[in-house]
Amino acid sequence: MPEHEDQHYYGGQAVIEGVMMRGVDRYSVAVRRDDGEMVTLQEPLRGLAVKKGWHKWPLIRGNYMLVESLSLGWQALQFSANVLTVEENEKARAASPEPAGEEGPEQPGAGAAPAGEDTENKTPTKEHEEPALLGRVWMVLTTLLSVALGVGLFVVLPTAVPTWIWGGQTAGIGAHSLLLNVIEGGIRLLVIVLYILLISLMKYVRRVFQYHGAEHTTINCYEAGEPVTVDNCVRFSPLHPRCGTTFLLVVIVVKIIAGWFFGWPAPWVRIVLRLALLPLVAAVAYEILRWAGRHRDSWFARMLAGPGLLLQMLTTRPPDREQIATAIYALAAVAPEVPLPADLPPSRRVNQFVQPVAEQEPAPATAGGVETDGHS
Repeated sequence: MPEHEDQHYYGGQAVIEGVMMRGVDRYSVAVRRDDGEMVTLQEPLRGLAVKKGWHKWPLIRGNYMLVESLSLGWQALQFSANVLTVEENEKARAASPEPAGEEGPEQPGAGAAPAGEDTENKTPTKEHEEPALLGRVWMVLTTLLSVALGVGLFVVLPTAVPTWIWGGQTAGIGAHSLLLNVIEGGIRLLVIVLYILLISLMKYVRRVFQYHGAEHTTINCYEAGEPVTVDNCVRFSPLHPRCGTTFLLVVIVVKIIAGWFFGWPAPWVRIVLRLALLPLVAAVAYEILRWAGRHRDSWFARMLAGPGLLLQMLTTRPPDREQIATAIYALAAVAPEVPLPADLPPSRRVNQFVQPVAEQEPAPATAGGVETDGHS
């Protein structure tokens, strides 16, 4: 499909047994339950996400998009966990039915809503708030642990190893400090690769990687101008140049260059500098990735994207047809120009508490009307 500067680029991320997609004015999450039912969430984007302004300026938009992506990713992961928690609760109730004659009143949310009942604006019941609360607690703890682990593994460790090997020597701007920064970057990349390989030993993480691949195949099919169907998507690569995995690699390279301008100071100064430079590094890395994604057919963009695509081979897996269908549900919910294929049954639309909502036609959106990028 033709690419131009004001075009919106759809993208998202994999979640637990599902895919999140970000559109122009809303985002969606599609989650496949164990019983095969497709559950979808559609929520409008609010605030700065749907406005033009200073946050869309070069070297500022990168950090804004990063924060927004983390926020949407948090909400999407929480929702997918809620869906699976509700399903587990349903299985537990089915496995231990109440004795005959002692059946109590029907629990809220246990069955379909009575005809005519407004489920969309219904106050969430305790049954639905419980998985949401557990999901929020789990996500907070996981995020705090992830931040501590991330700073330790990807900031402190890479800059500490050269000090352990060569001692606490310092250096100004020059070839020696450049070499030390390159070594630090190489160690950082090695830690990332080892971390990905380690977590990929877990079955559920491998499935998340498959959904990651499904998201990419769907976006690649759409951007190639093909009808977005399962049969068409399976022909496309699970790799994509605008992926967050590629962003990590670009960040490493930019950090090497930025670090060289500060030489090789004392260890604690380096750690402070690495953290302080993160916003600038992320901004520059985003602009590079954004340019490469918009000029993906040029030889220079392919050269830039090549190493990142190799790294993506660790974070994606070839998806199956059901996983691709899940990604299509998510994309069709945010892209007005992408109809749900006729061979896919309608999904069950719910709110963030996994309660059914009345089906309504989403507000029309113009694919080129907002200057934002999606992230794969």
